[in-house]
Amino acid sequence: MSRGYLIFAQGKYIEMAKLLSKSISKTQSNITNVTIITESYSDNVMLDRTKAYELSPYDETVLLDADMIFLDDVSHWWNHLSKFPLLITSKVKTYRDEWVMYSPYRKTFVSNDLPNCYSAFCYFKKDPQVAEFFKLLESIILNWDEWTMLYALEDRQQWPSIDLAMAIAVKILDLDVTNKLDYPTFTHMKSGCQGWGYYDEIWRKQLGIYISNDRLRLGNYLQSGILHYVDKEVSNELLRLF
Repeated sequence: MSRGYLIFAQGKYIEMAKLLSKSISKTQSNITNVTIITESYSDNVMLDRTKAYELSPYDETVLLDADMIFLDDVSHWWNHLSKFPLLITSKVKTYRDEWVMYSPYRKTFVSNDLPNCYSAFCYFKKDPQVAEFFKLLESIILNWDEWTMLYALEDRQQWPSIDLAMAIAVKILDLDVTNKLDYPTFTHMKSGCQGWGYYDEIWRKQLGIYISNDRLRLGNYLQSGILHYVDKEVSNELLRLF
């Protein structure tokens, strides 16, 4: 039974995907297989990600966003993940290691009673139900207006996003795929997730980045687990960790 991580990346994100791969190699005690897909099949990274099921070389896959790094060993997660055909992160943390309770980016999810899917860490195995999910996901991205008018009309999001597309697909197929435990999860560095009263979307304008003894601090807070740093300009500094 093969297991591994899958990353789609083009342009600047290729270097970020390589950084993510280095972080996995350095921190993980068990599963360290990484496949980076750099060829675009559609000139649209969201559509490319809908091909994850058919393109993954693994029996069990974790699909990751390129702008992430692993800071600690999460190998033990796989034993839990393998109990499911599909599992999508639904709970994320602030840089202070607190659960994100409100996100200004999630109005459409709340208004339409959609599952709180974060596609940046998505586990799946080879399974007919999962194949159906990814086929529907592709249709939602390609026919965004039609699907969102049916399932995400309130506070409708005009632009396609893989998170919302996954949420719609999960609802249509009536799947129970979100995490009930405290993992899988990651620290989500979108500024609006941090609980700041006022914020700039470029979070590094408000937080110092400090690296010492192979550990990372944002402001005064030591970082752990998986960091979804979002801001591609941060990747050069994070290289010092690996």
